[in-house]
Amino acid sequence: MKLLILNGSPKSGRSNTMNITRAFIDGFPKDTEVEQIDLYKKEIRPCLGCFSCWSKTPGDCVIKDDRQKIYEKIKASDIIIESFPLYFFGMPSVMKCLTDRCLPFMLPYMGNQTGDGSSFHELRDENMHNKKLVLISTCGYVETKSMYPALLKQYDLICGENCYTSIICPEGELFIAEKAKRQRESYLRDVKEAGKEFSEKNCISEKTMSKISIPILSPKGFEAITLAHWKQDI
Repeated sequence: MKLLILNGSPKSGRSNTMNITRAFIDGFPKDTEVEQIDLYKKEIRPCLGCFSCWSKTPGDCVIKDDRQKIYEKIKASDIIIESFPLYFFGMPSVMKCLTDRCLPFMLPYMGNQTGDGSSFHELRDENMHNKKLVLISTCGYVETKSMYPALLKQYDLICGENCYTSIICPEGELFIAEKAKRQRESYLRDVKEAGKEFSEKNCISEKTMSKISIPILSPKGFEAITLAHWKQDI
């Protein structure tokens, strides 16, 4: 099994989100082949909107940068994990850049609609349907319900509803605070269990998903710890 991590945090290995991603991967068998790409260390230029990947060079982008190597690694992987913090209610800019540059994976839009009348793109390579996508993201808020709709809607439109797995964790600042160690470790054990389940069944059980969807601390507890943390930093 080949697992590819696309790390969209500018903090690279120090990313709060990567604490969760590493715990998730710890649940996989030891012989799982894991590769991590820190996107902020790569040259990924913005899409030009030229649609050459649909016409002049079908399936390939005309911009020459690190995108091509990342394409090949995506194609060679069984599971792709996109790991990043919530930035202004969306994905960080480098992750958005890479997402835009994945347009060559799609065929041109020809008026295709689903049964409910929604528009959609068909994949150029049928083998892409066999890959599993996992979104792992943290934010600094005490809840996720009102913070993630825009981001998750984008994934629904690109991948299709229920065609990817998302692990969304509020209170991400707890991963750099000195306190709440016991609660953090308990949460990460549940995330590891989620990784174990996903490696075995390509999904996470309702029970485990319920555990990792609950905030680590109460809003008041989170406020007290982060207030002390930021005062200490200042």
